[in-house]
Parts: sequence; C-alpha cells; structure tokens
Amino acid sequence: MLTEIIVWYALILVIGTAAFPIVSMVCKNLSDRGYCISKIAGILILSYLTWLLSYPLSFSRGTVLLALLILCALSLLCIIYGKSGLYVRRDVIIRNEIVFFAAFIVFLAVRVYGPEITDFGEKFMDFAFLNAVMRSSQFPPYDPWFSGGLLDFYYYFGYLTVAVPSKISGISTAITYNLGLVTFAALAANAAFGIGYDLTKKIGYGVWTMIFVTFIANAHIVFDMAARLLNLRIASHEHIFGLWASTRIIPDTINEFPYFSFTFGDLHPHVISIPFQLLLLVLMLNIHKSDGRGMRIYGKGAVHILAGTILPALALGALFPVNAWDYPTYLIIFASIVLAHQYHAASLRNAPVPIATVVILSILLFMPFYLDFQGAGASGSGIGIVYQNTLLIDFIAIFAFFLFLIFSFLFLHSDLDRRYVVALIPLAALSLIFFQTLIITIPLTLLCIYLLFHEDKKSDRFVMVLVLVGSLLAIFCEIFYLDDHFGAPNERMNTVFKLYLQIWILWGIAAGYSLYRSISLLKRTSSRNKAIWAVVFCILFASSGICSLTITAERISLDHNPRSLDGTAYLNLSDKGEYRAISWIRREIAGTPVILEAPGRNSYSTDSRVSAFTGLPAIIGWRWHEIMWGRGWDEIGPRVKDADMIYNTYDVPLAIDLLDKYNVSYIYIGAAEHERYDESGGLDKFENEDYFECAYIGSVRIYRLKGRL
Repeated sequence: MLTEIIVWYALILVIGTAAFPIVSMVCKNLSDRGYCISKIAGILILSYLTWLLSYPLSFSRGTVLLALLILCALSLLCIIYGKSGLYVRRDVIIRNEIVFFAAFIVFLAVRVYGPEITDFGEKFMDFAFLNAVMRSSQFPPYDPWFSGGLLDFYYYFGYLTVAVPSKISGISTAITYNLGLVTFAALAANAAFGIGYDLTKKIGYGVWTMIFVTFIANAHIVFDMAARLLNLRIASHEHIFGLWASTRIIPDTINEFPYFSFTFGDLHPHVISIPFQLLLLVLMLNIHKSDGRGMRIYGKGAVHILAGTILPALALGALFPVNAWDYPTYLIIFASIVLAHQYHAASLRNAPVPIATVVILSILLFMPFYLDFQGAGASGSGIGIVYQNTLLIDFIAIFAFFLFLIFSFLFLHSDLDRRYVVALIPLAALSLIFFQTLIITIPLTLLCIYLLFHEDKKSDRFVMVLVLVGSLLAIFCEIFYLDDHFGAPNERMNTVFKLYLQIWILWGIAAGYSLYRSISLLKRTSSRNKAIWAVVFCILFASSGICSLTITAERISLDHNPRSLDGTAYLNLSDKGEYRAISWIRREIAGTPVILEAPGRNSYSTDSRVSAFTGLPAIIGWRWHEIMWGRGWDEIGPRVKDADMIYNTYDVPLAIDLLDKYNVSYIYIGAAEHERYDESGGLDKFENEDYFECAYIGSVRIYRLKGRL
C-alpha cells in the first residue's frame, strides 16, 4: 500500500510541475502565480490531450505518455516566451505543498479506514465506469451494464482524469479509486487555500477559506438541538449526528457538501468536479484582477492572450463532460466576472468579445464529446415547476455559518447606504408570501447588485459575484427543477442536490473573505458588538466542526475490515471465492469481452458486482440506473428475460443462440447465480465440453464459450 501511495503522490507532483509554466504564464495577476491550481490544471491538460489523441490512436499507456510529452513541450514553450512570468517565491511553493500534503494525509486516513467499494451509494456504478474507461481503447467508453452500448449518454470525462494517472502508474483501479478521491479532496483544499490567499494576501484567511469550502459541515446540529429543547416540531430528523442527518435536512432532497462527499466515498461526477470548479474560479479571479480591456484581460501580447484564453476555455469546457450540472452556472459566473470587470474599467462595450471567445472555444475544445453525446436521459427531460418549497429553518440550518459571515460583511461595510438596508426590511417581509427563503435571498441579491456597481475593491466585487450567483441558484431551486425521472415527492431532489453543492463552494469562498473583511470592520464597533459577534461565530463554527467529526467517526465505523486502500479487499473476508474469481478476471482477461452474470434486479444492491468490479460489459446491470440514463424498458426487459433464459434453459442450442445474440464470451456462476438458478437445473449444461470450457474453477466457476476467443 505504501508503495502505491508514494508512486501516485510523486506522479501528481510531476504532473503539477510539468503544468506550472503554463499556469504561471496565465495567472500573472495572482500573487502565487496560480501555483495552488497547477496540479489540477496539469491533470486536466494531460487528460484532455490523452482524450484527443485517443481518437486517432487508442487509449493506452503509450498515448498517455505521448500526451505527457506534449504537456512538457507546451510548458517549455511557455518558459521560452514567458520568462518574466514564471518566477514564484520559494515560500509560496512550500506553503502550498504543505497544504496539499496535509489535506492528502487527512483524507488518506479516512479512506484507509473505509476503502470499501460497496453497494452503499453510487460506488458500484462509479467503479464500473472507471473500469470501463480503463479497458476502453476508444471514446466514448462502452457501457459496462448494457453490452454493446456506449457511455454516450453520460459525462464520463471525470473518470478519465482518474484513469489517466492509473494508466501511467500501473496501479490497480481498486486502489486508484480511493487514491483519486483523496487526490481530488487535497486538490480542492489546495485551490480553496490559494483563492483565499489571493483574495486577502493573508495566509490565515487562505486556511480559513480552505476549512470553509473543504472541511466543515453545515450547522444543522445547533438548530436541531434548539428545536428539540424548545419542543418545536420543525426537526424531522431521526438522528442529530452522523452521515445522513447532515445531508437530508430539506425533506425529499439531498444536501451534500464537499467534506461529506469526499468522506462518503462515491467517486461520482459531482465529487470529481469540485476541484475543477475551484480551478476555474481561480482562473476567473486572475482575469478579474487584470488591468486590461477587451481581449487584453487575458494577457499582453499574442502568446499571453492565446494562453490566457485557452486555459480558462478548457477549464470551463471541461465542466460539462465532468459534471454537466456545473457548466451553465460557471458560464454565468464567468460572464458576470468579465462584465463587472469591464464596467469598472469603463470598457463595457469591449466585454462581449472576450466572453464569446472563451465560451465558443469551451464548446469547440470538446466538440468530439458533444458530437457523440446522447444525454437526454441522463441530463433530464425538461424544466418543471416546484410545488414543495424549502422551509426557512432548513435553509438556514444548511448555510447558517456562511450567511452569518456574509451578512456581517455586508452590514458592516462602511460604504453601504443604510437607507437601502432599511428599505429591504418590508421587501423581505413581503417575500414570505411566495416562499420563505426569499427573506434571505432577496436582500442578499439586491445588496450584491448594489455593491457590484458601487464597490471599488476588485476583491469585493469578485466575492459579490459569487454571493449573487449563489443567491440566484437558491431562488431557482424554489421555482424550478430539472425533470430527471424522479417522481413526486422527489422531483427536485437532484436539482437541490447539485445546485446547493455549487452554492456551498461559492459561499464558502465568500465566507472566508467575509471573515477577513468583517474582522477588519469590527474594529470600528463597540466591544459589546464584538463579543456578541464572536459568540455567534464560535457557536456556528463549533456546530459545523462537531458535525464534521461525527461524519468522520461514523464513516470509519461503517466497516471493520483491515486497513487498506484496496476497495475490493473486503470481499476476501466476506466471500473469498468470489474475491479470487474477480481478481482472476481482472488479472487474466484483457480487452472488453462480454461476460454473463445474473441480471441486476435492483439498484443499490450487490447485483452486477462482477461487471462493476472488473469492467467487463454485462448483458444488463442495474436496470433502474439504465432507465434513469434514458434507456426504455423495451430495451432492458428483453435483456433481463434473455439472461435468465440462458441460465435456466436445458436447451443448449437456445442458450448458444442467446449468447451469440449478445456476443457473450464468458459465463460467470457464483453465489448469486446459484441462488437464483440452481432450482431450474439449467446450470449443468455449461459442463458440456462441446460448447463450453471451464476457464476458472473454485467456489465460483467461469466458463468460456468455445470458439469465441
């Protein structure tokens, strides 16, 4: 385990170092020259180059190494053409490496104590997709749960960012699944620290921003305890502490935040996208700090403008194939940042060109993905109107800490005209007629718009854009939802889930900056006000911190297996025979031959474990997931029936015909298959040596169809 950790960590450092000259040339307006995002930028660039090269070539270790060589060549060109912009102080490197290493160790410890890839959550699906990407030679990858199909309905690029370093290092995906989670968490922490530092020029507030974005939970504990003490019936949670209580605050929705996501262990698109969102935010901060106008906000000189345009376009464009929910939000943020910058530079008429250039380029860079994409099912089928709104107390329980800090800054701001604040009171009260959260989001929206036009500080304006977009997202969730196959009362579950996670990141950054500005502004107030502010701050921070600790403790206590990073090792204790069979498949079977296993009956079950753990395509996997991704029952139903028939029938020619229909090469017979099909007696036909040969013998048997390979 230690060897894999060292190799993986060293590889991430190499990729970050290779990309830093490019990032440094682009991020000339930041005090750390973008060092905080060099690793995630390197992973993105390397993955993108590999992905492009895989179309004319194939996805292999050689292709990844060629992409790494191209990355190094591009960096060499940046060194040649951008010497003056490549210098970064030693202390900047040291503190960023300390932050990354510390966060890596913290999340590594969590994963070592809970590495299991189980049916709890989306882990089976995520592991299946990661293995499918690793085995695919071309893109889009094949669908491991629908043989003959492709992952052309899903945003798979995030899995590629784990598969690429896995290809180079040669480390098993059973381990890199967990190392990927650790790395994304550490990258997010490093980027959050960097953006906090670049906004305030203070190391301490960089740390606070990192804590707010990456490490703390919501403050629901203090609200639940208060409600129970006062015997109020607003607390509907069965448990105050732990994993689920902190993410199921708004009824019939999911309310995740980064620390939960990284700790829970689903290598899912919404988790993978977190550091990529922060990468783009750092690049946008660099643009906002520019003194240029028009295209010169990206740099001075043709080479600098070219690099300064392509990298933000790549970061923005990657959000759709990583997690499509994020692209529209960050498109709006990017446009708002440029518009605000050009407005205060008295150059508003020059704003459309730099905006349009990056947006168009962000689409063109990923045009192969869009040409293949058939994502109506996975992405939703339209917009619906919300009929079940969020209670004010639930909204506050989720964002109380951030709202306290943001409003502290807004109301303490010395340049804020108090008449506008007074005018907001009746407006906020009237908002309760429609839905409760407007009492917070309307004042927040109007105050941010006001300050965007009247604030001279660039950092203030940048943060106001983040707060404003977060507020608008919260309002959107109270009016609309994306219709994605979840019926009432869960119709807005995914909308709140994905957009509230975006709000957390935006407001977490804003909270770190607001803390910095509030402490400065509090010096002008009375000692009594300072004391009250400090008490509220400590209560909310303690509640959020305690929740993080309880989440960690419960996650670690879920499993009691030996410490490891191998997500499949627990099978060796629970079902040694199956573990050995799956290990044999992973080791001995190359390529993408179809394997027959018992068809998936239910999602979030141990069904489809073989295809998930090996990446070999099965006839049909988790059927409800396939329905959510847009496949109809007219496609899925016959596959379920045919798979059952192959196992049950005594008729060998019929079985052969059905196996040929789906191009099946291997038949897997393990505990689940014996449980379902022993009674029929149809499993005995696989002993017919005229048609089948036993490729693996143990408590599990794996048969190969003769003449297929």
